[in-house]
Amino acid sequence: MKVKSQLKFKYPLLYNIIFGFIVCSLLCYYWYGGRTCFYEGRLGFVSGVNFIIVIINLVLFVLSLLNVANYKMERIYSIVGMVLFIIAFAIMFWYLIEYEFNHSQQHIAATILVGIIMGLFIWDYKILHGDAFN
Repeated sequence: MKVKSQLKFKYPLLYNIIFGFIVCSLLCYYWYGGRTCFYEGRLGFVSGVNFIIVIINLVLFVLSLLNVANYKMERIYSIVGMVLFIIAFAIMFWYLIEYEFNHSQQHIAATILVGIIMGLFIWDYKILHGDAFN
């Protein structure tokens, strides 16, 4: 007899939260009133998108722990998050090529983690459409 778990949270959501906090700490490593986090246009877009997505992921994670499911909204959110992180990954890659490809380990690590978060959104999209397992 198989016993089903009552908790129905998705692992990509949990990983998105963890990696999102790491990206926040890498992009905002000097805080100067938020200037390093949200001031420069390209990095500001990436860290702003990441910050908003982390907050939404925290809300969705708490809702999934309460077994509240809204699959249509989660599908739309998964598509929007995937598109935003594809754009964010391209912007970070462009920033690295233009300015600091050999100088900043924080930005290189943040770019890699933004790519991982992008892959997690693709995995979440496939889970919601039944193409992949949790």
